[in-house]
Amino acid sequence: TIRLNKLAALVPVTDELLEDVAALATYINRKAPRKIDFKVNLAIIQGNGAGQPLGILSSPALVSVAKETSQAADTIVAANIMKMYSRMYAPSRQNAVWLINQDIEPQLFSMQFAVKNVAGTENVGGVPVYLPANGLSMSPYATLFGRPVIPTQAMETLGDKGDILFADLSQYMSATKAGGIRQDVSIHLWFDYDVTAFRFVMRIAGQPWWATTVAARDGSTTYSPFVTLDERA
Repeated sequence: TIRLNKLAALVPVTDELLEDVAALATYINRKAPRKIDFKVNLAIIQGNGAGQPLGILSSPALVSVAKETSQAADTIVAANIMKMYSRMYAPSRQNAVWLINQDIEPQLFSMQFAVKNVAGTENVGGVPVYLPANGLSMSPYATLFGRPVIPTQAMETLGDKGDILFADLSQYMSATKAGGIRQDVSIHLWFDYDVTAFRFVMRIAGQPWWATTVAARDGSTTYSPFVTLDERA
């Protein structure tokens, strides 16, 4: 059972400002829904489930991959990406996307697989891991393991748990009230102050479909449609 939670924005504007700036009402009607959209995205990723959606990073179904031994702080290495991919529930791989904070992009641009010599004793070069958009990948989004890489400010900064997330968002359940964002305007709330109120309300609920990770049939590994990387401090 999930219950819809209310998300609201209230914008007071003086009547003088509305009179002097003809396009202000249009600007507010465009800007406020964008802010609500960001808050919804943030809740889907990081929400605690109390009066708001339960976010993926707070879900008991989340798999968090440990950093490499002696891995430097605030870094992402190729082994992290490979291990995250291997913990993604296999049927979800075809739908999964990489959600990242833009802070980690410089790490991705320089990431390579090490290539050893025939004897396997030393590195002789590397193969790029990250394929930038409209570069080698020739697609609208950059890719890792063939899956889109999408930057979003809902993710944590470089080095913190949640700076990168490999997720099959089809396994996240969300519900909204029909009609989406409701917009209202009132001159009565602050009538004696000569202020007009713009109100925006949205009712939304969400949580992962999964209540826990799934164990491998053979072995001790667990899998999930939501995989992130532990803190690298």
